[in-house]
Amino acid sequence: MGVLTKMMVFMSKRMIACDEAGFLISYRSDRRLGFLRWWKLNLHLLTCHLCRKYAHQIGELNKSIEVYRDQCSQESCEHHLSPEAVTRIGQAINREPNAK
Repeated sequence: MGVLTKMMVFMSKRMIACDEAGFLISYRSDRRLGFLRWWKLNLHLLTCHLCRKYAHQIGELNKSIEVYRDQCSQESCEHHLSPEAVTRIGQAINREPNAK
C-alpha cells in the first residue's frame, strides 16, 4: 500500500460528517472545543466548502449579536427579557449537550 493510500485511509477513519461538523461549529461559538474535536472539525473544514461557508455565516451572526449587545443595554433598551427568562436561558446554555 502506497503512502498516499495509507494517508487517505487514515484521514477517512477520522473524518466527521457535515451534521457533526455543523454541531461543532455552533458549539464552538459558546464553548472551547477539546483538541480532538477541534482537530476533527478543522480536518473536515479543509475538505468541505459548505461547512466552511456555514462557519463563516455563524461567525458573522456572532459579530452581529455582539454589536447588538453593545448597543442595547438593559437600561436603555425597551425589549429585554424578564429575569426569569434570563435565568432559564442561562441554565439551558450551561448544560452540556450530548455531543457525538
